[in-house]
Amino acid sequence: MRAVAIGAAVSTVCASVAIGAVSLLPFTVAAKAGPRHGTAPAVLEHVRVARHPGFDRVVFEFASGTPAWSARYVPKVVHDGSGKPVALPGTAFLHVVFHGASIDRAQAGGPDIVRTPRFPTLLRVKEAGDFEGVVSFGLGLRRRAGFRGFHLNGPGRLVVDVAH
Repeated sequence: MRAVAIGAAVSTVCASVAIGAVSLLPFTVAAKAGPRHGTAPAVLEHVRVARHPGFDRVVFEFASGTPAWSARYVPKVVHDGSGKPVALPGTAFLHVVFHGASIDRAQAGGPDIVRTPRFPTLLRVKEAGDFEGVVSFGLGLRRRAGFRGFHLNGPGRLVVDVAH
């Protein structure tokens, strides 16, 4: 029994060290939000996805700090401005919005950012807008699952993890 407790403590410490000493938040289905970090307008340069034991991860990497952000479940994700639905597979949809941001198209991968990993929960990440300082993305999920979001420094990143 004691070995299990020590192992759990070591796992927790290792997880914190792995993401820059950030305490990992619990997975919940509640909406989440975070403040801006830095003073210059945040510029999105990279969107990466990765599969981890127990969760799928989306990393939004910014130059010049990170913007204020929010993430929540929605019945459908729509393109900013036009209101047309964003094509996302799955039965549940997360809408991630960045305020005070823009996209560096040369760094981020062209005119429309899409990642289709087909992971256990995360099926697709697709840009939904970049207009007047607001950048948004839709995440198509296999099913509604708990998620967490948090900020990392060096470089500035906003991370969204979705539980399996």
